[in-house]
Amino acid sequence: MLIPLPYPTTKDAVVSLRPTSSVASVMEEDREYELMYKELDRILSQQLLIPHYMPIVNSRERGIIGHEALIRGPATSPLHSPAKLFKTAQHCGRLMELELLCRELSVRRFKALNLPGKLFLNVSPATMLEADFKSGMTLSLMKKIGFDADRIVIEITEQFPIEDYVLMKDASQHYRELGFQVALDDLGAGYSGLRSWSELRPQYVKIDRHFIEGIESAPVKQEFVRSIQEVARSIQCQVIAEGIERPEEHLMLNGLDVVMQQGYYFGRPSPLPSSQLDNQLFRFGNGNINSNPGQRQDLTNITRIRPAIDSLTLMGVAARIFRRQPEINSLVVVDEDLPLGLLNRETFLSLYLNPFGRELNDTKPVTEFMDTNPLILDECTELIAVSSQIREIDPSTVRSDFIVTSHGRYLGTGSIIDLLKQVTDLQLRSARHANPLTLLPGNVPANEEMVRRMQKGETFAACYIDIDHFKAFNDHYGYERGDQMIRLLADCLKDQLDDSCDFLSHIGGDDFIVLFGSEDWQERCLNVLDGFTARVYDLYDDHERQLEGIRGVDRNGVNVHFPIASLSIGVTIPDLDRCRSYHDVSVLLKDAKKLAKKEPGNSLLVNRRREPDRLR
Repeated sequence: MLIPLPYPTTKDAVVSLRPTSSVASVMEEDREYELMYKELDRILSQQLLIPHYMPIVNSRERGIIGHEALIRGPATSPLHSPAKLFKTAQHCGRLMELELLCRELSVRRFKALNLPGKLFLNVSPATMLEADFKSGMTLSLMKKIGFDADRIVIEITEQFPIEDYVLMKDASQHYRELGFQVALDDLGAGYSGLRSWSELRPQYVKIDRHFIEGIESAPVKQEFVRSIQEVARSIQCQVIAEGIERPEEHLMLNGLDVVMQQGYYFGRPSPLPSSQLDNQLFRFGNGNINSNPGQRQDLTNITRIRPAIDSLTLMGVAARIFRRQPEINSLVVVDEDLPLGLLNRETFLSLYLNPFGRELNDTKPVTEFMDTNPLILDECTELIAVSSQIREIDPSTVRSDFIVTSHGRYLGTGSIIDLLKQVTDLQLRSARHANPLTLLPGNVPANEEMVRRMQKGETFAACYIDIDHFKAFNDHYGYERGDQMIRLLADCLKDQLDDSCDFLSHIGGDDFIVLFGSEDWQERCLNVLDGFTARVYDLYDDHERQLEGIRGVDRNGVNVHFPIASLSIGVTIPDLDRCRSYHDVSVLLKDAKKLAKKEPGNSLLVNRRREPDRLR
């Protein structure tokens, strides 16, 4: 199938089809068209195209997983722009020829540069069907160049409509059988979007940049991406987000579990791209946010990278900065990247609005007027740890900024008002999801904490704790005594936690989950078993203590003896490379609990499986 030509190929035909245009105007357009045609012919015949490569990264692993090949015309050519180049080729009926040459030059150069990962090649549906599906041209090219087909991803652009889905589906399957992978580009921006995804079943799908731009402040875009992620997981398709230009977008996507990312933030298209990423791109950690990105528990989403000034800076220089950048509320004063103080805009205004303020202060150093005791927080500070410091803030400085550091060195600033809002939101959310009996975090915070640790790449031991024979005790003594037993278990767990790295949640009834960051988690669990056993007897009456249990009716209506309550602790250490969400960890935890419950008395059992069956 050849793409129809919007313009005729002869000058006479052009004139005859434009009766409403002036002769001079038509002749001028014809001359430009002829020049573009000749320039395109020169570029194609001399193979003057210049491949550029744009990295596609895995933000969780902080590495490059591949590059998308993009093409440019010669720097001095009127067809340097890819948009103009491809539009001209389409008008001239040479789009297929251009795409095939792009493909060959891109693969050859990619191999010569020895770039890592896969190579994503843009292919229009028409070219894919006509020139390659029938002849196997791309596979022959790979063999000729000596490049493995399994490193090629055929990226089908959605800029032109797919007119024959049956044939396109056959072509996609044909490519996969030859060892290539298939990607669908610009999901959400093209002609058929979701239908193309459903019909072609690509291994990758790229979300159009429209849905990425400003996503951190656009709930509708966030919901769209979440939906795409859910569909992708169900059909084993990997999602790539395009058009990331700012750290806020990068961090939000991490929170949405979209770890494959592409955009100017990581690297612009280049004929000589770097094979490694700058670690500063990940200064806030690997996805250091929760599954609900609007409720992150550290400082990442309120930190702004701002310029700093040194201690020798004069007030006149600071004044010029404040005037030119009205959005800046403060300037951080540093000495070799170590923060010394904060010069507030309000201080500047109070000095310079006075008569002769400029004359009196321009030549004085900023150190004379800076706040020497500002609030300074490390970038990884958890909001829950900020509460006590917030209470000590001088009310007069609430409208000011605080300083954010990384390993003690200046990183940026944040608004104290934004910080107060974050802490308040966290406290309200914690109260809303807390268990009313123990006031411990409930199921939602537990799931969020799992996701946070997984996204940060933190290995942890997840423990499911359940009281054996609790129902018999609760039925015999009543709910008040049953609540006492649950609170006893909560106290035993609290006694064994390291608040700096362990997380305890009460998910309902007599069920608790602990996420241990402590390396000695096994010893801590054994201490919980010993502590509970030593204290639980006090909750029974003398008669039941002598009987070592309670006589009661089981679920089948049979009168049986229920021993003194004990604990079952099921443990799993999830494989972070294979478990993709808290759902996967929950599956492993439930299995661990079942195994532990099969053991009589106190039990501590580790589930050796590290991934759910569905992932195997």
